[in-house]
Amino acid sequence: MQYIRPEFANLVLGESSEELQIESSEQNQEAALSMVRQTRRALDIVSRDLDPAVYDDADFTQAVKNFVLNNRQARVRILVQDLGPVVKRGHQLVELFFRLTTFIDIREPSRDHADYNAAVMVVDRRGVILRSLGDRYEGSVNFNDPRQAGELLRLFDDMWAVAKPDPNLRRLHM
Repeated sequence: MQYIRPEFANLVLGESSEELQIESSEQNQEAALSMVRQTRRALDIVSRDLDPAVYDDADFTQAVKNFVLNNRQARVRILVQDLGPVVKRGHQLVELFFRLTTFIDIREPSRDHADYNAAVMVVDRRGVILRSLGDRYEGSVNFNDPRQAGELLRLFDDMWAVAKPDPNLRRLHM
């Protein structure tokens, strides 16, 4: 089990309102893991390449799996700009998608949103991890910011409404 530094381990989703700055893939991964372990309803992610340094992790994948299997109302929505390379090299979260398609949905944003470059994770309409430049790890984390979460989810919902399933996610069943 991955050790999480106290600055993230002690934060409570929906209660801890302090905004923390993050600067590395490790801090992103720890914050994401801590937040997902507390998820009760919804997990929404926007990423250019599904950030392997953050999301392609056994502990994170297990936390998502526990969330969806322990909650009948669980919903995980993921928007990935370029999923082809992610599928080809293998990614634990994509493999989990193939096993739990009832709870997890992955789509490719439409061309209208091809220039969107932020990396975003919103948890339970409260917790937010935001990196304005998706190819960099500098950003912010807040475990209780419903205002910012709501703004990001409105944009996410707009992107989701016109997104399409990625052909790279089709599996042939024999």
